[in-house]
Amino acid sequence: MENLDLIIPGDDTLSPEELQILQVKLWGLLGERTGRYTMGDSSSVPVELAQELLTSICFTLGIYLKEIGETQKLLVSADLSQLLKVGIRIIESQIETGKQLWQAACLSAPEIENIAYRDTLKSIGKFFKRYNRHFLAHQIPCSIDYPLCDPVPEQTMGIEYINEYLRRILMENDVLRRFDPCLTIRLLEGYCSDYRELLINLCEPVVTNAVGLVLIGGDPLPLEILDTHCARLAEIFVPLSEPEARRVLHEAAGRLCRMLNVENTVEQTYLVHLAAELAPRIFAALPYGNLNGVFTPSTEPENP
Repeated sequence: MENLDLIIPGDDTLSPEELQILQVKLWGLLGERTGRYTMGDSSSVPVELAQELLTSICFTLGIYLKEIGETQKLLVSADLSQLLKVGIRIIESQIETGKQLWQAACLSAPEIENIAYRDTLKSIGKFFKRYNRHFLAHQIPCSIDYPLCDPVPEQTMGIEYINEYLRRILMENDVLRRFDPCLTIRLLEGYCSDYRELLINLCEPVVTNAVGLVLIGGDPLPLEILDTHCARLAEIFVPLSEPEARRVLHEAAGRLCRMLNVENTVEQTYLVHLAAELAPRIFAALPYGNLNGVFTPSTEPENP
């Protein structure tokens, strides 16, 4: 039963006999939930809907297991109907957390226009009215178009996905708000002139340039990297292996956190990860002689 993959918070492996017992119990619970879903009109539903209902059951049981720190072995002997009820109550608590995260994300949104960012937050606001925690808890009934610097893992579902997405948006918002919005907009215009309409992340070019400036001993706040700076950055990375480059970027991100007074350890880890992930892009660009495709150089004003 492939849905069991959704409810394994630990590394337990069920024996064939235990797996068979659990399968029978899940099928029984599916029949019960199907009757509730159809309000007693029918115990038969299309295969696709049955699959969705079963996936929701497994997702909710998995949330319960993660909450109490147990593995799926517990399900073999437990009353699944009771565990499902507790799992739904946990989801309801996560929904309240999600609403708070969403409100915080809206209040901390950067003063930068981007259609995908705006529409994604608006759609997530509708998620809380559309979300069916009882029968389709794994689904995400909203449109999320705005890309994160570091995406939420694909296997994350339902309210867990929404809350993790919002936590990452909040960290990116916090980073963006530490820079002058006018300077950030100037950088974005150089990065992509259509930054308002396109599906781009607003934070990624900011972090990239800020880390680059720290690497050459500059002030990260202006976000201004010149062609000469790109050349200096290339000189730093040419003699390094990729693991060495990751270490250098890791250390630069740590210095950036201190310079920006980023004290939240989760946000520090997020920034360090983003910086380290620049290494493959840097090594892909080095053979072409410059790093202008990684860092966003400012357009130097022409002489009158």
